[in-house]
Amino acid sequence: MIPTVEEVCTKNIVTIEIDRTLEDAIQLMKQSNIRSVVIIGSKYYILTVNDTIKYKIDNISLDTKLSNLTLPEIKKIDAKVNLLEIINQKEIEYEYMVVTLKNKILGIVSQTDIINNIDPQVLIQKQSVGNLILQYTAITIYENESTFSAISIMQDKNIDSILIIDEIGNAIGIFTTKDFLNILSAHKDLKLPIKEYMNAPIQTVSSDMKILDAIKFIQDKHFKRIIVTDENKKISGIITQSELLRILNNKWLELIKQKGTELSKINQKLIEKTASLEEKASKDFLTKLYNRRKFDALIEYEIKQIKRYQDNHLSLVVIDIDGFKYINDTYGHDIGDVIIKEIAKIIRISIRESDSACRWGGEEFAISLSHTALDVAFIVAEKIRVTIESNKFINDLRITCSLGVSQLHSDDTYTELFKRADEALYKAKSNGKNRVKIEHI
Repeated sequence: MIPTVEEVCTKNIVTIEIDRTLEDAIQLMKQSNIRSVVIIGSKYYILTVNDTIKYKIDNISLDTKLSNLTLPEIKKIDAKVNLLEIINQKEIEYEYMVVTLKNKILGIVSQTDIINNIDPQVLIQKQSVGNLILQYTAITIYENESTFSAISIMQDKNIDSILIIDEIGNAIGIFTTKDFLNILSAHKDLKLPIKEYMNAPIQTVSSDMKILDAIKFIQDKHFKRIIVTDENKKISGIITQSELLRILNNKWLELIKQKGTELSKINQKLIEKTASLEEKASKDFLTKLYNRRKFDALIEYEIKQIKRYQDNHLSLVVIDIDGFKYINDTYGHDIGDVIIKEIAKIIRISIRESDSACRWGGEEFAISLSHTALDVAFIVAEKIRVTIESNKFINDLRITCSLGVSQLHSDDTYTELFKRADEALYKAKSNGKNRVKIEHI
């Protein structure tokens, strides 16, 4: 029996009129101990804790009316519709949907709720957390860093929690979007060290714990996520209950494929829809390259693999279009978008299938070159530079790029690898642009 939306939706929701202020919404979320609020206007909208982080970083006044904010619209859907009907409709493209019964709001349902509840519960007693956690690296910050720095990282990485570590790298606490909501509603000072607002001590689970036990642990403790440690008691990752179920669902689909089980037409559509959602979530809408979050996950995973087996090289190339602001100001953003897409195409045809490329942001790109040492990475970067320089873009424009290259070294972190590539890019820019510079050790 396929569940209906009514059976899986979250009914513990609160609403607020669109003519109220951001401050009103935050206080309502704080008092109700929830992470989102449904906004009622001519349409339905949603405000999440992650949205409030963005508004705080952008210095949006708490007195701002909700009607003056750019809020994501949420689709209205009937409570009696079953989940497969939604999967086969375009409504699944909405991240959230408001569930109504006889034109009254009953609850709210997300894409994750829908996908997770079409889960067959296969493998849950046999699969361990450690087999799934590798790409869910915990993001950390030192205890004496400012709270504003912490929420900026959370916004930048699009995460809802961050681990706090001491000077020798031991995890001593955790800070979540719920904690942010508490301090925001109380108008606390974000310049204070993050340790002032963290939750401590933290509770962890071993990587060999079975998923069934991990989910029970989360539910018993009323946690949203678990922090996982390896055999040396070091933090290896952090993952939420919904992420665990989603990955397990993907594992189940892969097992079905391997065993050659015939899928019904409706299951095939489900697989295609799930794959489509995964694809959309991981790609930049303009260039169709990976987005920054997906690229981060891929390269963190590859670094872990390299350090585990110690048999591969890895190089990173960062690219910045020279004088792109002048192009946008002179020819308009539409022309700028065409140029960005063309450069993305050049990057795509210049690298191998085993490599990964992403749009880092604006006019910046990043490339991960697998099994590639620094000298070879320089050649690849130079090839890209020359191809861009010699290409005739729209309106016969000539475009150049500056590039920085770094290579993974022993005991390196992703942050250190990227920092050296970024410093090399800065050197290329300051030395006249349209050139490739390699890292300085």
